[in-house]
Amino acid sequence: MPERGGFSQIGRMLVVVASAVAILAGMRASATILSPIILALVITIAWNPGADWLRKRGTHPTLAALAGIVAGIAVIGLVVALVWTSLIQLQDKLPTYQPRIAALQAIITEKLRLLPIDTSGVLSGESFKPASLVGYALRVIRQLTQTAGHLVVLVLLMAFMMLEAIDFPAKLRSAFGSHSTTIKRLKGLGDCIKSYVLINAAFGLGAAVVNTVLLLVLGVDFAFLWGVLSFLLSFVPNIGFIIALVPPALLALIEFGFTRAAIVVGAYVLINFVSDNIIKPKFVGASIGLSPLVVVMSLLFWGWLLGPMGALVAVPLSIGLKFLFDGFEESRWLAKLMSDRAATKPQPAELSDAT
Repeated sequence: MPERGGFSQIGRMLVVVASAVAILAGMRASATILSPIILALVITIAWNPGADWLRKRGTHPTLAALAGIVAGIAVIGLVVALVWTSLIQLQDKLPTYQPRIAALQAIITEKLRLLPIDTSGVLSGESFKPASLVGYALRVIRQLTQTAGHLVVLVLLMAFMMLEAIDFPAKLRSAFGSHSTTIKRLKGLGDCIKSYVLINAAFGLGAAVVNTVLLLVLGVDFAFLWGVLSFLLSFVPNIGFIIALVPPALLALIEFGFTRAAIVVGAYVLINFVSDNIIKPKFVGASIGLSPLVVVMSLLFWGWLLGPMGALVAVPLSIGLKFLFDGFEESRWLAKLMSDRAATKPQPAELSDAT
């Protein structure tokens, strides 16, 4: 029965659902704008401890922020230069792989003939010709090299956000008060995102270095490019490792055959399994407070909503969503469902509401 002067419970639920659909549709339509902004914000939050360290040692806040900006630009510039150079070299070298691809296809076709079924149509289509496969790869590389403009926007956003971070805490205190629950929640959210990004970056960098050394020892072309790819995709839960594995494994197969490709696959699986499933969860699980199912679903959801960059920031966005749900009594049950453990006692926010 409708409440006097308002909506019934089902009416309120329908309004909330309709509002959520409208917001998500707007976010999806503006994904090209939102994605770099959110990514720059996450990087700025994770980069902030360096500026804090300088400020605590007497460095002027503006100089500390400028130092962070310069360091961030230097790191991103180095990575972009390495990736750009490698992609250009790979683009030039791809046509030389066509004879090896043809020889590899001949071996696979010969093996398939031994099967008790008709396999004559396998690998015989136009799409599987060496020239076509190389053409697909070239188109992907050209698309990747055209993203340099987005990186410039990302760096500019980071620079302005780091400068804004100097006075932002004071603005929050002025707006909400020094001991506001909102400020405490925002600080908790920032600390949680910072912890996740830094821990994930440390373990992703470690695994990427080991993967790069492995590829260098095996003689696989463009080992540094695949190492950078491994590091970047370490921020994509679950499937990032598989995506990072495919290019070096295929290149090892084309260059050296099945044995060395199998070594690449086996070593990658072992290195990343130990890092992602044995060591890192002991640190990351405590820092994000999200269940494994929510992590996987967040990857699919934010990747669909915001594109490839959405997959990179899927976990930080889900952490923010959990904090948002936990801030309201009506949606706190959603935050509890997203949590990686069942609450056995009232949370601090609940205690403060009760009092």
